[in-house]
Amino acid sequence: MKQNFLFLGFAIPDEEMKEVLSIDKLPAIQTHKFNWNLIKGVEIYDTFNFTYISARPISDYPFFPQKKIKSKEWKVDIFDKKIEILEICFHNSSIFKIVTRFFSGLYYSIKKYHKEKNKSGVIVYSVHVPFMIIGYFISKIYKVDYIVIWTDPPAVQNGRESFMKKKLRGVERFFSRHLMKRVSKVIALTKYLAEDFAPNKPYLVIEGIIDEKDINLNTKDEQNGELNVIKVVYTGSIEKRYGIKNIVEGFQFIKDDNIILEIYGHGDYEEELEKVCTINNNIRYKGFIPNKDILKIQREADFLINARSAEDEYVKYSFPSKTLEYMLSGTPLITTMLPGIPDEYKDYIILLENNDPQNISETLHRVKRLNKQERINIGMNALEFAKSKNYVKQGRKIINFLS
Repeated sequence: MKQNFLFLGFAIPDEEMKEVLSIDKLPAIQTHKFNWNLIKGVEIYDTFNFTYISARPISDYPFFPQKKIKSKEWKVDIFDKKIEILEICFHNSSIFKIVTRFFSGLYYSIKKYHKEKNKSGVIVYSVHVPFMIIGYFISKIYKVDYIVIWTDPPAVQNGRESFMKKKLRGVERFFSRHLMKRVSKVIALTKYLAEDFAPNKPYLVIEGIIDEKDINLNTKDEQNGELNVIKVVYTGSIEKRYGIKNIVEGFQFIKDDNIILEIYGHGDYEEELEKVCTINNNIRYKGFIPNKDILKIQREADFLINARSAEDEYVKYSFPSKTLEYMLSGTPLITTMLPGIPDEYKDYIILLENNDPQNISETLHRVKRLNKQERINIGMNALEFAKSKNYVKQGRKIINFLS
């Protein structure tokens, strides 16, 4: 009889997530992708059984316009079989979101997992306090392993939270650190997450998981629409803390008309960025567009760019999700190296020594002199490397680790 693991995460069907993305002002695209690539990675081997309990990955009200989220049961086709996912109900408002996710998640976890045979462990995705507490309780109730998947350090703040939620971050950090030391095994984005928060516990580093179906290079030979113009593209969260403001300021040093920056996404820099675009024709803000369109835009660009500072707080616990996404496009990636990015990546990127605007400008002046074939070679080498992080290979590592 196969071992059965309870999996607490944020997976809902793709079609349902499309509706979420259409109304969520700050969509959790990478959370959705990572959860599903993780599920594909473990389900393809059919080694274990998994009981899936999920919360809808949405922003707090009013960024997501609904307060009451109902429970739903989903059946999803995957590898010629169906998996069942029970989506929990909760109240999507500030502190009530945390409390209701805990009670709802605990109720449905016990209801579903209690009847399963050969219970072996509970797997909790992310440092999400309601799920962390549930995972700890389940591990004690059924005497099974408490396994976690960490993509961020505990209690990461953002500028969109309510006053009450910000004040409670200290409490959350205390409980998170307490629970993080009581896990059995850790799967983490960087080694520092595991070593610093769960010392002496077995861990596996999985910095990302990709799906090769996203690779389609049919558009690589198309013109970007403007002859003799080098197009640099940034896609994702346009939060100042992620370095987008530095990229824009770097472009403002460039006086050439034959290089442009296109930006796609949502974040706290939007209003300021729109003003910059009115006075600088080389910088163009395109807003948020669907992921399928983003993939095409990435492939048609001449360069992709990401420039988070390696000096920022907590970056050693971070592996930017867009790194592998960018590399999959076959387009050369210009990026800084954070402490949490393995050294092997240096061979497949165009390195920014730091995210100082002047340095970004100088790097852009240098790389725009690369000819088309040189750009293609850099992008293709990165693509081949990114394939080694697909869900088949990463899934095998996870299965072996769980065993």
